[in-house]
Amino acid sequence: MSSKRSSKRRSSNDSISYRIRDARDRAGLAPAELRKNLAAKGINLSKTGLHRLETSEPVNPNLKLMNAIADATHVTPEWLLFGSGSSRPDEKIGPAIRARVIDTIAFMAGALDLTPEQERDLEAWLVSVRKSRPETVRKP
Repeated sequence: MSSKRSSKRRSSNDSISYRIRDARDRAGLAPAELRKNLAAKGINLSKTGLHRLETSEPVNPNLKLMNAIADATHVTPEWLLFGSGSSRPDEKIGPAIRARVIDTIAFMAGALDLTPEQERDLEAWLVSVRKSRPETVRKP
C-alpha cells in the first residue's frame, strides 16, 4: 500500500497561510515586493519569515503584521485572519467591479460583427471610460 502525504497547506481559504499567499498573489506582489512594502511601514520581515507565514499556519499571528499585510494586499484584516466577510475593503469593491465590467465589455466585443469604424468607436469609448473616475462608486 502506498501512503499518502498530507500537506499542511490547505487548498481552501480556511487557513491564514493560504489567505496571506492568495492576497499577495491577487495583489500581483512578488514576495520581495511585499517585504519591501512592509519595510516601508516599519515592519521588517525576512524572506524566510514570509515563506513560513505563507506555508505553515501561524499559531499566534502578530496583529500589527497582519494589518500591514492586509493593507499592502488590499484585503480586509478580518478576511485575512478569519476568512470571513468580503476580502476587499468596501471602498475597493466598486472600482474592482467597474474595472471587471469594462474588461468584460472589451472581451465580449470580439464576438460582435463590428465594422472597422464601430471597432474604433468602441475602443475610443473604452479608453475614455477607463480614464474616467466616477464621483462616487456605490457598493453593489
